Amino acid sequence: MKKKRRNPIHAYKHLLAKDYDWDYGYLIALEKKKLQRMHDYFKISDIAEDNKYTTRDLGICLKLIDIFMENDSVHNTWLERAYSGTRIQFRKLDDGNYEMVDDDKEPLPDIPVYVNTRNEKRFFRNTPIKDALAEDRREYSIHLKISLRQQKALHLYHMIREYKLFGWWD
Repeated sequence: MKKKRRNPIHAYKHLLAKDYDWDYGYLIALEKKKLQRMHDYFKISDIAEDNKYTTRDLGICLKLIDIFMENDSVHNTWLERAYSGTRIQFRKLDDGNYEMVDDDKEPLPDIPVYVNTRNEKRFFRNTPIKDALAEDRREYSIHLKISLRQQKALHLYHMIREYKLFGWWD
């Protein structure tokens, strides 16, 4: 007996229930869902000659989306190390404003993967990481490295789509 294929709308049901027209994250979530479905299809089908390369490219795109949307294991590990167990306290200043108390704050851990910063100028149009390290602003340089990693993932994602999108079905 042939298995009846479910309507594709069911796959998007929970995404469409939270339809935000103003949110780029929603657009990326829809795109990721479609790429995941395509990845699963190309993994088992024989529609194209280069299925293994198409499957590989789609898998890379899915991982890159996770990186630039801050949903990958490296970013989550770094967040866990950096901010778990941290209690944020504030003190009131004489002028009525508040400032964060960071007397017992532990130093921010490095991101647990290597990020090539030699070409940071290509993505930031200047050298903020190099400048921050020269000014001994380590924490700022770590946040900039995370941003650079995201920018590189976004760039590579769009590059793969630009070069491979029309060839995935040949």
